[in-house]
Amino acid sequence: LLAKKVNRHNVISVLPAVVIFCSVPVYVVLLVSWMVISIPLPETWFHIMEDGLWGWYQSVVVFFFEHCTGVELYIEGNIPKIKENCIVISNHQCLVDWIVADFVAIRQGMVGHMRYVFKNSLKYYPLYGFGFGVHGGVFVRRDGKYNDDNMKKTLNKLIRRKTNLYFLVYPEGTRFSPARKDLLEKSQSFATKAGLQPLSQVLTPRVKAFECTLNTLRHHVHAVYDITVIYEGMQKHTKGDKRLVAPTTWQFITGKCRRVYIRFERFPIDDVVNSITSLKSDNPDTSGCMLWLHERFSSKDKLLKDFYENDETSSQAMQKKASPLSNGSRCVLPLSQTLPSALSIMILTSMMLYFPLTRSLMICISTFGTALCGFYAHVFF
Repeated sequence: LLAKKVNRHNVISVLPAVVIFCSVPVYVVLLVSWMVISIPLPETWFHIMEDGLWGWYQSVVVFFFEHCTGVELYIEGNIPKIKENCIVISNHQCLVDWIVADFVAIRQGMVGHMRYVFKNSLKYYPLYGFGFGVHGGVFVRRDGKYNDDNMKKTLNKLIRRKTNLYFLVYPEGTRFSPARKDLLEKSQSFATKAGLQPLSQVLTPRVKAFECTLNTLRHHVHAVYDITVIYEGMQKHTKGDKRLVAPTTWQFITGKCRRVYIRFERFPIDDVVNSITSLKSDNPDTSGCMLWLHERFSSKDKLLKDFYENDETSSQAMQKKASPLSNGSRCVLPLSQTLPSALSIMILTSMMLYFPLTRSLMICISTFGTALCGFYAHVFF
């Protein structure tokens, strides 16, 4: 009986990874086909359909990560029930973070309109980098060579298209990890030089990408969303650490992360701009935008510190504070929002793998297509 349970768990764990991996070429085939078919059509048609394809694929990702991993999701705060354009800022700990952002967006019907700020190297990520770029993602250098020209160019394109926008920025610039003591020390040193309070549970946010996003999208978005993500159930880096290591993608898929907590806050865009305008610093190099952003991350820092320093009762405390979007303490997404996408992509992927011609096509895309997509990303993104 135990062996059967273990085998069943292994199958359930591996299935999401297999489907998501195998379905990427299917998504790319559909995307490239639509790019070719839509050439004689109005540009708006391409982007409407492309948003639909992106939302379809991301719904599949949400289905497997939220419904098949056994993770429990708790949300504190009220996600708007209506769609609206927004800038989203979040703490950054692992590769799962962007999927957790999907968890929030899909509950507002905005998962197809998500765009992200990526580090430049991600545009070469096999197939995904191509999809991210076509969808309107922004790739920036974070090695001291930051240039906001590319970001402004991409954002202005989205504005001209009157694109529905759920634009995600990770102001820390890189992932926080308890194992990276050197990174935290560097971040704290940067804060001290800027006249800001050093933080211990998040990195000092870098302001350039967020400031460019805010200034460019100010009249296109309705609000800034601030989300704080906390993972429960992973190991400590060292014996004395109170902060837990965030899960890897594989650990998340295999159910090693038991719960995810999200604090959601909404700030109307005019309030954000007015607050930034009113904030002043004694340090001439510290802008009002930096002060406002640092204030938000100070709030995250306190929440994370309280959570992990009281780890014996933290989950109970968060559950009591959570304002779930469905009945009960746990925030459960209805299967009707993701199951149709998951079933359709599994059927389509199975069909393409079954027939020799389409199977060969998928193999070509996974090999030669990766190189071509990387070249396209290098030239156009």
